[in-house]
Amino acid sequence: MTGAPTRPISVPGYLVLGALTMITPLATNLFVPALPAIAAAFGSTPADAQLTVSATLIGIALGQLIIGSISDRLGRRMPALIGTGAFVVLSLLCAVAPTLPILVGLRFLEGFAGASGVVLARASIRDRTSGRSAAQALSRLLVVAAIAPVIGPFLGALVLQAIDWHGVFVVLACMGAIAFGLSLRWFPETWHRRTVDEAKRAQESLARQELVRDPRFWAMVGVTALLGLISFSWLSTGSFFLTQQYGVGAVEYSIILGLSSAAFLVSAWINSRAVIVIGPVRALVRGLVIVAAAAVVLVLGTLAHWPLPVVAGSAIVSVGAFGGMIANAQAIAMDRHGNAAGTASAFLGSSQFLLGALVPPVVTAAFGATWAMGATMLVGAMGALLLTLGVSRQRAR
Repeated sequence: MTGAPTRPISVPGYLVLGALTMITPLATNLFVPALPAIAAAFGSTPADAQLTVSATLIGIALGQLIIGSISDRLGRRMPALIGTGAFVVLSLLCAVAPTLPILVGLRFLEGFAGASGVVLARASIRDRTSGRSAAQALSRLLVVAAIAPVIGPFLGALVLQAIDWHGVFVVLACMGAIAFGLSLRWFPETWHRRTVDEAKRAQESLARQELVRDPRFWAMVGVTALLGLISFSWLSTGSFFLTQQYGVGAVEYSIILGLSSAAFLVSAWINSRAVIVIGPVRALVRGLVIVAAAAVVLVLGTLAHWPLPVVAGSAIVSVGAFGGMIANAQAIAMDRHGNAAGTASAFLGSSQFLLGALVPPVVTAAFGATWAMGATMLVGAMGALLLTLGVSRQRAR
């Protein structure tokens, strides 16, 4: 593997990468306050309405796998532009979807197109940095990208108050158009090894083989997947849980969701500084201890019917504290695989969304929203912590 040259990323560079990364959280955070309205509009159940979120997450997961691999051959810039442009068009089509099944299908395609932003932003960072510098850059990117989940719930609630759920998709299209315009102006091509000679083909094939055989990489893929399970269990189930158990309305829920996103932003900012001092592995372990402890409080509070501030506060800490942890896991996973950064980024990104898409609806249908949220968040936190401790022990030996 060849080391990535360390080239500082400018402020406009972080804004562009943040705008690209914002697309996927906007597609979920801006939309989730509208889930009860979607269910009512189409006369569906909460579990059926959740399929619109699951379809988006599956599209994001598959999109990252395919687009990330393609970018190792074609470069980062052109797939990013095509993907964000398609996201704008598909968001407008979602706004006029006549039935729930059509909306679910369009949401899948919308997620697939939006995946180009997050996977190529992450790969672009690995093209330019490595090691602790990459972890710091990814954390800084999360600080920028975390603006989306902070403002998304509030903006979604305001749109619902002013218009209805159709307007949410018009806002998504506008946000996608901004990302497209910024990318057209400031997103450079960072992957220049696009020759097709046999030597380069052999090098790329060897890099992918090394990636597949690296147990540390797959451990971090597992950590990323389990952290994604925490996040999307909260996003897809939290609105129903808080509404049914505590009578929380759309505006109050958007405030709680915004606070969790603000905690995510603060965590990412703290991690961007701490990771340079103690390294990504130790920072990941410390952060996951906080995530797991908060998840335990959340489950106990749910079972004992503790007051809303305690339950919501523990959820905010659990979801928010892993803001920097995603960046650490991704930096550890990609550190040895600069020659296959697009493919590595694709596996990491798709794993983050796949469990979150599949598990919460199944658990909700089987056990109800109350059990689904706390249980899946606790399983995700404990599993991620155990995997990380295993990697830490291997490094120590």
